Amino acid sequence: MDSRRYYDWYKKAKTDLRGAQILFEAEADNSLVAFHCQQAIEKMLKGYILKNTKDLVDGHSLIYLIRRSSKFDESMRRFTKDCAFVNQFYIETRYPADIPDEVDEYEVRECLDTANEVLGYIESTEEEQ
Repeated sequence: MDSRRYYDWYKKAKTDLRGAQILFEAEADNSLVAFHCQQAIEKMLKGYILKNTKDLVDGHSLIYLIRRSSKFDESMRRFTKDCAFVNQFYIETRYPADIPDEVDEYEVRECLDTANEVLGYIESTEEEQ
């Protein structure tokens, strides 16, 4: 059962982002890094929604989660395009395909930047409250 405490989601999000950074620095497969970035954003947004609604949301779509989060803070809309970019790495990086979709260095850096920006923004809003 998933935690109903928003700060547990934040903690897991930070763990995923740290894991992504360690994997990137160790020159691990870029798809692993991209996946962990997606997971970090997903968990942070779920925690943010949980904090604001007391409801635990299902699903993995970063697009849905950022739109829902924007209802509580309009300025979060600025992350929509970047979240849509990272969203593509949720399924595609986890399963083998006949035509593999390799994650290049530019894409993995974009994923890391986006995850750092989203998590950083939510953390900064938490500190202001």
